[in-house]
Order: sequence, then C-alpha cells, then structure tokens
Amino acid sequence: MNLAYSDIGKGKALVFVHSYLWDNKMWKPQYEFLKKNFRCIGIDLPGHGNSKEMNVNSLEELSLKIKELIDNLQIDEYIYIGLSVGGMLAPYLYKYDKEKIKKMVIMDSFSGNEPKSTQDLYFNMLDIIEKNKKIPNELIEKIAPIFFSPEIDKNNKLYLNFKESLKNIPEENIETIVKMGRIIFGRENSMDLLEQINIPTYFLTGERDIPRPFSEALSMKKLVKNSKIFKIKKAGHISNLENFRKVNKIFKKILK
Repeated sequence: MNLAYSDIGKGKALVFVHSYLWDNKMWKPQYEFLKKNFRCIGIDLPGHGNSKEMNVNSLEELSLKIKELIDNLQIDEYIYIGLSVGGMLAPYLYKYDKEKIKKMVIMDSFSGNEPKSTQDLYFNMLDIIEKNKKIPNELIEKIAPIFFSPEIDKNNKLYLNFKESLKNIPEENIETIVKMGRIIFGRENSMDLLEQINIPTYFLTGERDIPRPFSEALSMKKLVKNSKIFKIKKAGHISNLENFRKVNKIFKKILK
C-alpha cells in the first residue's frame, strides 16, 4: 500500500509529515499561507488519513517509504517539515536523502528514547485500543489533553474536532494505528544521527507542550551545528494549529 498525500500549490517543494493520531490536514493553516509560493506535499502516515496498512517495523523503514514517495514524485530538492513523529523521522530521512533536503524544520519532537514512565503509559493505552478495536470514550478524555496547552478551552472547536476524529477512526485502521504507536513509543535513540546534519535546521516547540517539552528540543539543537530554536507561546504539542499565526510568521522567516 502506498502512502497517501496532498499536493497543494506551486513552487519549491515543502514536504510535511504530521503527528500521531492526526493526518496531513493538520497542516491546513500552513498550506493556505504558503501555497502561493510553495508546493506543499502533506503525507499521511500508515493508518492515518487516506493511508492504510503498510509493512514497516521502525521509523527508519518508514523514512525509506517517504523517500520512495518523494522519488516517485520526481522532486529534485525540498524542505522537510515534521511535527512529533514527523520530526522523529527527520534524522533518518536526512541520512537517506541528504542530497535533496535543503533545510529541515523539526517541531514538538524528540529523537531520544521515550522516557520509561510515559512509554509504559502509552503502551497501556495502545493495549486498550487494540482490545476494543477503537479508542474508548474514557481514553479519548485522557488522550486529547496531551496534544494541547493545559490552558486551552475544552469547548474550543479545534479541541472538540480532534476528540471527534479519535472517536471516528475506522475500525480497519486500528491495527495499523496501534502498530504505529508501538513503533513510535518504542523507538530507538537516534540522537547520534543529529550530529551528522549539516544543513540549516530549525527546532520549534510549544511552550506548554506536555509530551515533548522545550528542554528536549534544546538538547537536540545542541547537536546540530547549523540550527536555531523557537519557543511557540500559547501552544502545546500541536503548536502549528494552536498558535498558527506565530508558526506561520516563523515559517516566513525560515523559508524566505
């Protein structure tokens, strides 16, 4: 099964990869902002959006599938933008596609191992999802707050729409969603790969990101020589949506 993707706008190519439990439509504010000057290619991860099952067993293998898609689209050079798991894929994608990648943006992410405490929590959640063949309502109430700033209004449309999307994940996608979760939260440490990156790299993190705090972004930034870091105010893990105006402003500076 090939990865599904959106292809919006014209110009230099930007390749976007989304967070776990979202899909490429999470980048809509960035597509709208950038499409006049850039070709925005948003990839759906396996089990997310319009991508179905895929036989991958690691983030490294998944990065090769993304490279294959980019090659098939005959893209000669691009800027890579990944949030959360999208950012975790960045060091591997650079390893295999460094000739094409001109810049990288790594958002709300971490290339190190998942801390044992949160790994146990997430694996337990995945066991429950696998057993129920869906995300039960009581689990949705625990998962949704992880992605946003603690200050977000729980009646906010963005928050409510995300909860609804978790409720409506097709049953046939659940097995792949669970497998992807185990790959992400059981990932290998790839911090050493960051030291090999020699292109402009930008780390962005919401100041109220619960799963991926700013300190993690700082530890990664120290390993990449040609890098800058930005803290997104009034935003949690999905910083590109919770404070899209600030993120778009930074993108304008990065992409000029």
